[in-house]
Amino acid sequence: MAKNRLDDLARQAVAGDKRAVEALAGELKDDIYGLAMRMLSYPADAEDATQDILIKIITHLSQFRGESSFRTWAWSIATRHLMSMRKGARESFVNFDLIEQMIRAGDNAGPDTYDDAEAAILAEEVKIGCTGAMLVALDRDQRIAWVLSEVVGLEGAEAARVLSISPATYRKRLERARKRLTEFIGSVCGLVNPKESCRCRRQIGVNIKMGTVNPANLLYMTHPTRKIPPPRQRLRETLELENIIDVYKSHPDFAAPDRVMHGLRQLISSGKHRMFND
Repeated sequence: MAKNRLDDLARQAVAGDKRAVEALAGELKDDIYGLAMRMLSYPADAEDATQDILIKIITHLSQFRGESSFRTWAWSIATRHLMSMRKGARESFVNFDLIEQMIRAGDNAGPDTYDDAEAAILAEEVKIGCTGAMLVALDRDQRIAWVLSEVVGLEGAEAARVLSISPATYRKRLERARKRLTEFIGSVCGLVNPKESCRCRRQIGVNIKMGTVNPANLLYMTHPTRKIPPPRQRLRETLELENIIDVYKSHPDFAAPDRVMHGLRQLISSGKHRMFND
């Protein structure tokens, strides 16, 4: 949706138009869910966070002053919420040392017994979960800086506004995130560095053993998705950085489950918030 159309919807919503409020939430939900997935790497946590963020946005519409685009204002609310959340089990558990231990264990595993079709699905599940865990292993301030730049595609000045920090501080955080990911992923991941032995199919067994992949209940490969827009073209600093970004760009662009909008529709029609009263 064009920027001015989104801003127009916001103005209509501020004026009390319930249909505009629902349309606005509908336009934002997938972007916010995608951000939450990259920050939390777990669908249930991302779903809860998305619904909480959308409720914050629609119940604080009167605070939108139009000093930035509405989408930038919404990103600001989303990032503040995600940065202030209590760490979930996955974020508390995951670190680079554990990821490396699992990868090395998978490297030493024997051949699997899966047929090619099943292995392809499970290997993709491993790839999404493993590279998502690598993001979660970053400090939150570095993680959000990297996601806003390399996944969301915000330029530095806009990302700094979203995070309410100076452009210089944002650049430092992004630089640290890039360095950490480049050093770690480049030293273990065969998708990024073909010289490394790790391949996603070889990691299936150890992930099943650790409980990070459940063939009977896949977290990512059965999740709703949306079409991924073409990535923006720009100069990359290094080949490794380009390869890392390509790995994350190869993830499905997850769509927010329908349950997210169900809760919002109930709030809008409940009459409990004065903004939505007729």
